[in-house]
Amino acid sequence: MTLPRVETTEPLLYVRTDGEVQLADGRAIMRVGAELSFDTSFGAFAAGRWRRLSVVENLSATILATGSGRIEIVGVENAGLRFTGFGAKERIVASTGIAQNGKTVLEVPEFAAHKYGTFFVRVSAEQSDVTVMGGEWTTTTPVAREIRLSLSITTFNRQEYVKPTVAKVLQLEDTVETLRGKLRVLVVDNARNIEFDTAPNAPITVVQNPNLGGAGGFARGIIQLRNEGWATHILLMDDDITLEPDALVRTFALFSFARDEKLCIHGAMLSEERAWMQFEAGSKYRWRSLYPLRAIGREDDLRERKLALRDAPEKKFAYTAWWYTAFPVAITRDNPLPIFVRGDDVSYGLLHTGKHSVTMNGVIVWHADFGLKNNPSSLFYEKRNFAIIDTLVFDRHHWWHLARRFIALCFRNLFSMRYASVEYMIRGVRAYLQGPAALMATDHSALHDDLRKVAEEKPAPLSAELAAVKITKPRMKPIRLIGFALAVPLVGGYILPKALRRDVLKTAPIDSRAVGLATRYNRILYRHDRLPEGFLVERDSRRFFALLREVCVVTKDIALNYRRLKREYRAAYPDLVSDESWQKRFVTVN
Repeated sequence: MTLPRVETTEPLLYVRTDGEVQLADGRAIMRVGAELSFDTSFGAFAAGRWRRLSVVENLSATILATGSGRIEIVGVENAGLRFTGFGAKERIVASTGIAQNGKTVLEVPEFAAHKYGTFFVRVSAEQSDVTVMGGEWTTTTPVAREIRLSLSITTFNRQEYVKPTVAKVLQLEDTVETLRGKLRVLVVDNARNIEFDTAPNAPITVVQNPNLGGAGGFARGIIQLRNEGWATHILLMDDDITLEPDALVRTFALFSFARDEKLCIHGAMLSEERAWMQFEAGSKYRWRSLYPLRAIGREDDLRERKLALRDAPEKKFAYTAWWYTAFPVAITRDNPLPIFVRGDDVSYGLLHTGKHSVTMNGVIVWHADFGLKNNPSSLFYEKRNFAIIDTLVFDRHHWWHLARRFIALCFRNLFSMRYASVEYMIRGVRAYLQGPAALMATDHSALHDDLRKVAEEKPAPLSAELAAVKITKPRMKPIRLIGFALAVPLVGGYILPKALRRDVLKTAPIDSRAVGLATRYNRILYRHDRLPEGFLVERDSRRFFALLREVCVVTKDIALNYRRLKREYRAAYPDLVSDESWQKRFVTVN
């Protein structure tokens, strides 16, 4: 039960208050008559989930507080799938005055009885002011197994994120008794320039690595930790996240008491711009769909009390993203596929960790909006890598599934004047069509440097003139659908007389494909809805028809070569993910 810190932007994720309460750095000062409660996404104890996943048989709450007041544990009944936040039964299951020594311990009665799906602590100031410094949930149940957890962070010139994250982790290892001597950090530095000012005996190792992307960095970390033999579990973590430190404490605890020795834990991602909004808490993968990645919990407002208190059954994932995913070292000997930047975590999850993965309240990170990271080069990786993933993982995936997705996404981008995106998608599918031998021989660092040279359709700060353009109000969905449908017979507006096309600058969301707008207008500004960033596109008929011809040629190549490629990729898989092939990459790239 952590209280908001100086850097906290959304206190309602941690604690709720009533009356005069002053939240300082990691503490709360309550005036007489005030109340503070941990019925929040980070503060509540998900009793139902812990019962289902762990061997924990009893539970107590320890609250650090001084002053004259009362501490209560509240149990929430009827907090399952039908829980709406109205009429839920909440009962005080334990209550006592604040202990004079500043450490109040309350046991949850009959924890294993399944009556309550969630518990939370409430503190009230009665005869005097009360200062609360936080608390924790504890058990006397013996652990199911001894855990040694090693983080593996892959970084490339993100010192402003990585150094604070590492500092938080090392502080936890030094101050939290259950983690002391059982938590280590491995930083794989793909830029080979990071230095840490840490104590000589700090449990941190830095490995310099060629710039082999996220897959190369995480493969290096997994192989090294597996060979060292110290860690029982690995936590993969991106370099551009903000970590909630308590997530590590919860992760370690759940691994220690887990019923399933193969249990994997995924950290949900929250928006860095809107710190209360959940971006993803695990994901499904619909391989037949145009957009196969289907995030769970997208845009949930984690400040909502009903979300914090419900006892929802664990959802089945297809994969977990590597901004925060933890798993047992022994879950597989396979390493990630060498498909850099996009999809390495998807393939690893589909093949190994996804079916064993769960989320847990408070196990989260914050991350910048992905709309600002997407650009044509990322579409190259998506088209190449997801084609490889579908080929390897799904027996019933056929050439027409790949062709349909390719044609449909090229259509949407062509008809929305995003020509560079189509060029890079074509390039990505052609890379897939070259087969696994070409993938093995690719100099990924050089390839990535080449791909990053793209200057078009890349989010960037807007000029004052473009930033001042009024954001176009979206049309009603039926009207947008009509515009989308008309784009086909009108060939995206390219066969319309010039007099019927307008030069007025319209705007569209940065991550959208404005097919309807692009049929009538010659210019579109794709921009972020909250930040002055985006890019401008303009109609180019010659480029449009040239790309349309290329799409037809590549589609034909998919149909002719898919069956052979499926056999070749599957035969090559053991070599693609082996220690030996990765070691060659680590030493041959300068």
